[in-house]
Amino acid sequence: MSGAAQRRLDEYLVERVVAPLWAWREHPGYGAFRRHIEQCQYWPADRLRAWQQQRLVELLRHAAVQCPLYSERFRLAGLDPGRGSQQTAWERLPLLTKHDIQTRAAGLEAGNFPPRLRMRNQTGGSTGSPLQFFVDRRRFATRMASTHRHNAWAGYRPGDWIAVLWGARLDADAEVGWKAWWRERLLERTIALNTSSVAPRDWDLFRDQVRRRRPRFLLAYARSAVAFAEHLRAQGSDDLRFESVITSAEVLLPEQRRTIESVFGGRVFNRYGAREVSVIASECDRHEGLHVNAEALLVEVVPAPGLPAPWGKVVITDLLNRSMPLIRYEIGDVARWQAGNCACGRGLPRLAEVQGRTTDFLQLPDGRWVSGPALTLVIADMAEVRQVQFVQHGQKEIVLRVVPGAGYGEAARHELCRRLDLYLRGGLPLRLEEVAGIASEASGKYRFVVQQPAPPAGKAQV
Repeated sequence: MSGAAQRRLDEYLVERVVAPLWAWREHPGYGAFRRHIEQCQYWPADRLRAWQQQRLVELLRHAAVQCPLYSERFRLAGLDPGRGSQQTAWERLPLLTKHDIQTRAAGLEAGNFPPRLRMRNQTGGSTGSPLQFFVDRRRFATRMASTHRHNAWAGYRPGDWIAVLWGARLDADAEVGWKAWWRERLLERTIALNTSSVAPRDWDLFRDQVRRRRPRFLLAYARSAVAFAEHLRAQGSDDLRFESVITSAEVLLPEQRRTIESVFGGRVFNRYGAREVSVIASECDRHEGLHVNAEALLVEVVPAPGLPAPWGKVVITDLLNRSMPLIRYEIGDVARWQAGNCACGRGLPRLAEVQGRTTDFLQLPDGRWVSGPALTLVIADMAEVRQVQFVQHGQKEIVLRVVPGAGYGEAARHELCRRLDLYLRGGLPLRLEEVAGIASEASGKYRFVVQQPAPPAGKAQV
């Protein structure tokens, strides 16, 4: 039997035998929910909305009785879950913020939920707001099912080997020992590199590992996938190809998508998620927006002062987590809806684009928000510029950090200022600062905009 045929048999056995047995033992409810979402993703939109509404009413009734914070908020909003959803009152319910979770967590916990049936989880706080929260053990099963559904849209299924470029320290703290060894090889089958701090030698070692195993898929932070692609291109290496590349955790820019696909050959499947609620929305094989994980989440795009329509803040209600419900949770991102129906036939609503964290926006004195990711697109065709990052010092100035490319000089500086002034419109002074490189955060993520305190009065500006 050839090596390729043996690999296919291995993959088949893991998908059909090992993974189902593991899910049955470790994640009861996974199989039933996976079968459910495979069916209802093709429901008509009105049927899906009715199903969501039923789950929402059940969640509100539960929270009204068991969670003190929601009991108080429902009363002040005039919301009586016992009488239905009351859409008008629902929209008056205050948004749940990260600060609420940090300071009033006890009021969010369901009093009747057994501690043995929930698990503590947390975010890494890459934007300065670390959170701790509870997730039902059964909810982990449905979260995994949602993730596997999107993986399948990209062709990746349990049993397939996959290369992973990830930077979250919370995910990097893997198990050790023989159980972890067998789990990695029999179930997860990953070749991983922690990209929170990477040197050229690390890229070379990862390249060699990928060459030996030849996984057909890559899962990566968007910027990490680009960095790996650029490293291979600089070396003249063109033998690493993937059928699909799943990007997540960061805003994926069009130029980044083109770079990834040109180097690795396969299509990019972008995914939007957060540790608090897992998969939020993801691309199918038509790549016409991101399908919302509507069987588990109710997603709103709420208008906000300073954001031009149709952009709004992303607000999420987790319909399935009962131990610590997140209802109308302002997750900190900005997005807009995609109109019409997807050619794939799914009835799931779609986000056209996620523009990033609210912290990825420049905030001008006149109240306008200007998207950092969008501004990088404005200058994406300037070959003289390799990379940029905005640093906003309060309401004093904006610094554009520039990694110069070939031919960078006074003409490029002038063109940068000219293009950006069309968007900033003199709202704040713009200063250019040339740097050798721009590092990712400790989380491994790249930030388009860094918010820093204003410089001390009297500091000289270049």
